[in-house]
Amino acid sequence: MKKKLIIATHNPNKVKEYRSLFASTEYEIISLSDLNFHDDIIENGETFADNAIIKATTIHERFNLPVIADDSGLSITALDGFPGVQSARFMDGEPYTAKNQAIIEKLIDHSDRSAKFVAAIALVGVDLFPQVFIGEVKGTILTEQRGNDGFGYDPIFFYPDFQKTFAELTMTEKEKISHRGKATDLLLNYLKDHPF
Repeated sequence: MKKKLIIATHNPNKVKEYRSLFASTEYEIISLSDLNFHDDIIENGETFADNAIIKATTIHERFNLPVIADDSGLSITALDGFPGVQSARFMDGEPYTAKNQAIIEKLIDHSDRSAKFVAAIALVGVDLFPQVFIGEVKGTILTEQRGNDGFGYDPIFFYPDFQKTFAELTMTEKEKISHRGKATDLLLNYLKDHPF
């Protein structure tokens, strides 16, 4: 029987990505929707790692099961790391097509279009202290949105090695190189040495 591991999110895209990443492991990914947990968690940390720990700790205290939580986002060099930890809350309530267009417009006068996706995954409930695993992937911001797969800022984030945006990558391609994939690899290696 698989061991239950909670992922502290309602985001169906994120749940799907994690279930794919954990498909060949001994862990069953349980989402907050599966647990019918709908309380607000105030993410007021200054870094992606801070917010991931806040989410994971809150859910672990409630359900007393091991929890992973990630906080991830886009960091744009010319905009001093914006939107950063505000990635999900930037233009709150607007669709990502509008958010992506706003980012494109913010970069109109900038020649430096370099950016990175960052993911911090916190694991709480396996060791005495929270563990955090960080993955990054570098790319550039396009002047138009491209691709129908992926989610969030994927359609404007261009990955030079594959000559595609993140929204044009297959799930297999994305898992190999994405920020979340890299952080998850670190997490899985940790779980091999610290099974629960």
